[in-house]
Amino acid sequence: MCRLENSNYVRFLTDSVINKSLSCFRIPPDCHHPKREHHRCHFGECPPCKQVCDKLHSDCGHTCPALCHSDVLVKEEAQKASMPWEQTKPQIKRIAFPCPECVVPVPVTCLGGHETVNWPCHLAKPSSCQRPCRRILGCTNHTCSLPCHTVIGAPDVTKAGENCEQCENPCLKDRPEGCQHECPKPCHPGDCKPCKQMIRIKCNCGLNQLYVTCADWLDPAKRDQLQCCGNQCPKNYPCGHRCKADCHPGPCPNPEQCKKKVKVTCKCKRIKKDFSCELVRTNQAVKCDDICKQKKEEERLKREAIEQQKKMEDEEKNKKELEKYKKMFEGKKKSKVKEVQEETETTGFFNKYKVIVSSCVIVVVAICYLTFH
Repeated sequence: MCRLENSNYVRFLTDSVINKSLSCFRIPPDCHHPKREHHRCHFGECPPCKQVCDKLHSDCGHTCPALCHSDVLVKEEAQKASMPWEQTKPQIKRIAFPCPECVVPVPVTCLGGHETVNWPCHLAKPSSCQRPCRRILGCTNHTCSLPCHTVIGAPDVTKAGENCEQCENPCLKDRPEGCQHECPKPCHPGDCKPCKQMIRIKCNCGLNQLYVTCADWLDPAKRDQLQCCGNQCPKNYPCGHRCKADCHPGPCPNPEQCKKKVKVTCKCKRIKKDFSCELVRTNQAVKCDDICKQKKEEERLKREAIEQQKKMEDEEKNKKELEKYKKMFEGKKKSKVKEVQEETETTGFFNKYKVIVSSCVIVVVAICYLTFH
């Protein structure tokens, strides 16, 4: 039986009219679609709608791509009967199913912004990709190693945020050349501050020990000044006087300007005066005068007289020893020995005082000569 509105008319039509292709689109649809699909006229109920659902998802706005599910025929199984005569046939019901979850591909970026991947719409929620965060920490030397996470309060897409990890590593930056101390601060941005560690050094003169900061000691421009203890240099100039400069490196400066007063005597040590060191070094100090020369000449003559006297005494002594030696081996008679002794005694007195008298005469003659010339 045809379901068209004028079905009474069709009932009395001839077979040629009934066999014509008619459509059921005039019958209101059972689903949410505005009209049915075109299909041939038939007896009984129309088949289920095969159109695409096209409903809008309320949470995402995408259309449902599934087949129409607003009026679906569902076979409902009868309950199991306890008795054979209580068995019932399964029933057919019309049920409107909700739209399935949206599966439209949607690009989703992970929490840390490392990657963007297409996910089904109903699963399109930002999640962690489990990669390391890799944002630059506040120390600017290390990166965040936490798994991919939402970054809060970051100034830009490369800097770490408030919820990134805090760098707790020690400072591993290279120290200045010559510094053997570790940086006291934890890992930090920028250069390390000058080393304030105190080190012990010796002053230039080597008498005192000084304490200076490591940073100052590594500055070549300050090193000479730091090694100065402020005391007078204990070294001596080549002239023998103490250096007047304060503690300094290297040889003593300006040794030629030493003007220390020196007590100087002439060569004969008769004249004594105070002169500056520079005059002494240039041999411009005390020189012997005429009196010094006269005294020097007298001393020379006196020395010659003494040498002459000593020479004569030595000759006399040798002569006596020779005579004594001869007497021991000649074996002369006592009488002869006595005569020789008497003769020796008479001549010995003259010889004894001859040397003294001659020396006195020479000294007197020399004094007279120098006095009148």
